[in-house]
Amino acid sequence: MLPPCGVERSGPRFVGRGRGTLLLDMTGTSRSQSWPRTAARPAPGPGRLLACTALLAVLLTGAIRGGASTESVNGQIAYTVQGPGLDEFTPQSDIWVMNGDGTGAVNLTDTPDTDEESPVWSPDGTRIAFLQGGTSSRLAIIDRDGGGRVVLTPEPSFQFSPTWSPGGTQIAVVRQVPGEVMALQFDIIVISVDGSGETNVTKSDSDELDPAWSPDGDRIAFAAVRPERATDPITGESVPSAQWEIVTVYPDGTGEQVLSGGDPGTPRAERLEEDRAPAWSPDGRMLVFMSQSVDPCCDRWKIAAVNRDGSGLSVLSEDPESYDMSPSWSPDGTEIVFASDRDAVSGGEFDLYRMPAPASLPSLAPARPAAKGPVTRLTANGRAGRPSWGGRRPLPPTLSLFVLSEAEEGARGRVRVLTRGLRTGNRRMHSYAAGSAVELAAVPRKRSSFAGWFGAINESARRCRLTMDDVMLVTARFVRIP
Repeated sequence: MLPPCGVERSGPRFVGRGRGTLLLDMTGTSRSQSWPRTAARPAPGPGRLLACTALLAVLLTGAIRGGASTESVNGQIAYTVQGPGLDEFTPQSDIWVMNGDGTGAVNLTDTPDTDEESPVWSPDGTRIAFLQGGTSSRLAIIDRDGGGRVVLTPEPSFQFSPTWSPGGTQIAVVRQVPGEVMALQFDIIVISVDGSGETNVTKSDSDELDPAWSPDGDRIAFAAVRPERATDPITGESVPSAQWEIVTVYPDGTGEQVLSGGDPGTPRAERLEEDRAPAWSPDGRMLVFMSQSVDPCCDRWKIAAVNRDGSGLSVLSEDPESYDMSPSWSPDGTEIVFASDRDAVSGGEFDLYRMPAPASLPSLAPARPAAKGPVTRLTANGRAGRPSWGGRRPLPPTLSLFVLSEAEEGARGRVRVLTRGLRTGNRRMHSYAAGSAVELAAVPRKRSSFAGWFGAINESARRCRLTMDDVMLVTARFVRIP
């Protein structure tokens, strides 16, 4: 049993028990009752890991004026701000935006009676998806000027961390759902921007958090509890365990790859780290994320990066006195914005900073420090969190269609893809040039009936036609004829 762990000074406290697993929620709210408590999947060896609650205040009210100019291609940074609510005992969160150099800070939502959190820019830089309502929240979208608010999920639920598909027609979000091994677990749900066509992507027996859709649309990255090894605190031996890792899958939930587990025999593979909040580089070659050693518990959070294939894991920030968290890449790929308490006057004060991004990472190397550049402070009021750096990103030249089928007990059916696409090596993944027209046909088997198309399209006709303006996740549903 690991002893309780925490920080040396007042402020964020990370408390863990079991064999090293911690849960840090990144929703951007500071109310203790709004942070999830979940159980991690049992380790493959002796013992059971429990993911426990952690509390962190990460918000802001203003920005430093001046500083170096940021090119307009990078657009603006959206972030969560917590200030006074209707009374001094009820803090309230708003969504703000500012320029990449910290100037021009504007409160977009300014609603003293409603929380807005976890902003993320759409691929074209014109809209922001966010969560409205605190613990039990609704997924919503606003225009970049704060107008045009649309609620996608009218029924509130425990959900957080939205991320856009590359074409801006779908949003993936974390939601608490009933589990099989666990009574409740966090899965990744994909929703069309009109609020229809929900699809559970992960459906695993553990928690998945912090989704990030790749720029080409072919992968979704997230943090998930997966098997790893740890040091037994009594014997000092390496034993089977589990911890939060950065994982990627195809948008249909297949093809899982763990990126941050470390190569066999390296310290990262033999000891536990908690890895969270992945964010893709604009070209999709790399991901940044936040990482904390918890074997023994607990080191400071630092910003790390890894190649798309899991190689070249490197540390980008390693201030021994500060927590560096929630990274987001600039649209031109040259900088990274993140939250940190490195200039905090008292515990729990976080501001936003930016630093140079790596142009590349070593293709094959153990975890190593990367070349470090100057860190520029962007905000100054000690309450900044969850930055998302927005800008116009072009639609990928090719887009993938993922075709699934669901059948109730006793029913059978299949889907025929009538339009030939590019070879992908994955029978459920079909690739087409952006803008292509694709035809699908649902074929029910004996004593079965077709119940409709769901996901990226919602139609009842057996034969349908769709236009590839985004990565598509389509499900054909079949029912049994009595």
